[in-house]
Formats: sequence, structure tokens, C-alpha cells
Amino acid sequence: MIAIILAGGKSSRLGERKEKALIKIKIGGSGSKNQNRLIDLAVENVRESKVEDFLVAISENTPETEEYCKLINYKTIETPGEGYHADLRYLLARYPEFVSVACDIAFLKPEHINAIIDFYNDFGNSNSNSNSNSNSNSNSITGAVPLDIIPPYVVPSYVFEYEERKLIAVGLNVVTDSRKDLPFVFNDPLLAININTPHDLGIAKKV
Repeated sequence: MIAIILAGGKSSRLGERKEKALIKIKIGGSGSKNQNRLIDLAVENVRESKVEDFLVAISENTPETEEYCKLINYKTIETPGEGYHADLRYLLARYPEFVSVACDIAFLKPEHINAIIDFYNDFGNSNSNSNSNSNSNSNSITGAVPLDIIPPYVVPSYVFEYEERKLIAVGLNVVTDSRKDLPFVFNDPLLAININTPHDLGIAKKV
């Protein structure tokens, strides 16, 4: 299983001149002076997880991110940059299954990545008794957090309903070519903080 860090979006809602993946946030508590780029935080967590390898997905929307990745020797793959779903279809044509990690998950941890991979191996992959090499029977997994546990200052990125419970997609998934999708629910409200707007960025910096 490889991970692909998604860093090719336009960041239009953020309103920042700098590309989202290169935005720095302070880590290590209020007294810390250490600041890390979002892309570096994502890479650090992916490297400390059980994935075998990773790529950073860039596009023509993110030339500075591409330049930075080359400078720091992150392997990249260029996507069309035409939107989240279009880019996933492009990546699936090359990689039949992978962990997708949005570069803007401020509070992602390696254990989150490991947990969703374990869930996929236990419940997502139904091809274990099949001679087919296709993953069409393997469920995709959507990482989520219950809407009812997040703090009121967190603005959900995408809310969906599963078995009469409202969940927030967090930007961490196992992607396959299957139309079947199972949620994996994390009991971690901070995982719901995706940096899409100036408000989100302000919340992440404060937390």
C-alpha cells in the first residue's frame, strides 16, 4: 500500500497568495517557535506510518509546491488539477489502490493512517478468495469523524450520512476503483480540521 498526498488543488477558498501545501503553522505548543509547512507535516506522518512508499500529487495549479518537492526530494506525480474526483480517477488509472492524504489535515497522525489501512485489510478487501487481479470488489474506505463530537468553531468540509448518523469526511481515505464505500469513523474531533479557508487556518494555528 502506498500513500499519495494530494497537493495539487487551487486553494481558491483560502485566499492566500502562497499555495496551501507551503503554508506554515506552528507546532509544539504556544511557546514553540517551530513552524512546519503543511506538506512537510503530511510527509512526516506518512513516513512514520506503515505505508510502503509515498508520492505527492501536484498539478499546474501548484508550481511552487512542485519546485519545493523537487528541492527536498519528495517524489511527485502530476495530475490534471481539474478537481478532487478527476484527479483521483487519474491516479487510479496508475495505482489500483492507495491511501489518499489531503495535505491540509492539520492534526493527522501516523496512527490514523495505520488504523484506516488495518480496517481496509480486515473489512475493505473482499478479493481475498478471488483469482481476479482487479480491485473492483474491494471497498474504498472514507475516513470520517462524527458531526456531533466536533467543537462549534470547526466548520465541516463535507458532511454525509451513513446509517442515520451524520459524519464529516476528513480527507484520509483508502481509494480503489470500487463503487462501494465504507466509512471508518475516528473518535478524534481535531481530525475534522481541514485548512480550506482563512477561518480554518486561524483555528488550526490557535489549536
